[in-house]
Amino acid sequence: MLKTLLTTTAAKANLMDGMRAASASALMLLVGCVLHVPDFSWAAIGAFWTSLATAPHGARNRLASMLSFAALSTLGGLLTTWAAGFGATAGALTILGFVTVAGLTRIWGDAPYQVAILAATACVVMVDHPAAGSAGGYAYLGLYLLGCLCATALSMAIWQLRPAAAEQHKDAWHHAAARNMREALRQLRAHASLSSDGVHFALRLGIATTAAYLAVHKLELPCGYWATMAVLLILQPSAAGTLPRSLQRAVGTAIGTLIAVAIGALAQTPLEIALAVFPLIGLTMALRPVGYSVFVAFLTPSFVLVADYAMPTIDYTYALVRLENNLLGSAIAVAATLTLWPLMDRLRKSS
Repeated sequence: MLKTLLTTTAAKANLMDGMRAASASALMLLVGCVLHVPDFSWAAIGAFWTSLATAPHGARNRLASMLSFAALSTLGGLLTTWAAGFGATAGALTILGFVTVAGLTRIWGDAPYQVAILAATACVVMVDHPAAGSAGGYAYLGLYLLGCLCATALSMAIWQLRPAAAEQHKDAWHHAAARNMREALRQLRAHASLSSDGVHFALRLGIATTAAYLAVHKLELPCGYWATMAVLLILQPSAAGTLPRSLQRAVGTAIGTLIAVAIGALAQTPLEIALAVFPLIGLTMALRPVGYSVFVAFLTPSFVLVADYAMPTIDYTYALVRLENNLLGSAIAVAATLTLWPLMDRLRKSS
């Protein structure tokens, strides 16, 4: 059974995606080490998220998705950070609007939704940046955008070094484009109730994420963005999709937290963290097709180490706070799925 599991994992893993994301993120951290600028952690985060937002099949699709994400997440981060400077209420209203619009993109397919929801994720992480409103407080956004653009350039360069692989995917891209066109036409012809269902999902996502944001502010929880991120990445159009995903995220986060604590005990300097991030992000991206729990198990320590690049002390208490926030976000996502327009789920199942 173990041999079968390893064979299946190896078959699904995408090592090239792992190398692209890991090299871009680790490079940003190494530059930060050389220049003694801890805020280069934002460049590494930008590089990592841009890699996650990359569309499959075709250099043109890849470039469009990466540049779209870079622009949307940077502008969205600027807007939400600026709004939060007027207080939590203003920040919450901005998040509600941005996340709801991101949720609406699901109507047009998975590729636009992937870019939009990751851009929304960037916004909920940036919204409470402590330097907001101060002189030069938005400089981190420049570093973040630099990371996005570096990841894009590196990805496109690696793609150009593999023309044979590009040709192999050419036919697959055309087939995928044809399928997407047929799906778009089918959606346009669909009954108005399906559109209503998409709007309900977008509103549910926006309300749940905003509720998580307000909850962590009311409770004064540190690292509260882990709760809002959990809502964004867990909540699905139906309870049948949200409940398993919440359990998978809880298991993956628990395992990832232990990995983060173990590595944090060994990696005590920014350089050591930068070196540790490379294999972690590589595994995160490479194993993403294997399963959501596996993906989260490596995503958690990757993000913890990058986010804590400027303060490398990671102990059990610090990691536990992140786990608690994830569980809070998961609970809010499940509650929103069960209480906000649940009738649509029952109608879908009975039809």
